[in-house]
Amino acid sequence: MKLSIFSDHKLKSTFNSCYVQDEYRDPLYNYLVFGCEPGGFWTSALANNFFDAMMRSHPSNDVTALKDVCTWIYNYMPKCAYGSYEAVRHWAKLSTSARREILEQHELIYTEKEETWLAISQDHNEYMD
Repeated sequence: MKLSIFSDHKLKSTFNSCYVQDEYRDPLYNYLVFGCEPGGFWTSALANNFFDAMMRSHPSNDVTALKDVCTWIYNYMPKCAYGSYEAVRHWAKLSTSARREILEQHELIYTEKEETWLAISQDHNEYMD
């Protein structure tokens, strides 16, 4: 799906609120927005398979960083996008419009109508916070 700069910023700003490190953001963003397969570590982490996630984890991952990601997942990620391997597979197979609708419902991105309004608005900086 093609996000406006407003929706892109809105979603990415959620990572800042939980101190998610930069190297963790792209896989999560690409999974949520584009339905990209998140890779072995992320698939296991999102499926709540702690043992397998740790076995696949990069040696530089630290507990604090992973706790921050877990906080972000708990607070922001749609519940239907994680929790089991089936949920992860299902999210990746959703149509673009279905993923967009869910992300809009969870207020992670703006609706297309809101994006249009922001694009024509004279003072859209207030929406970029």
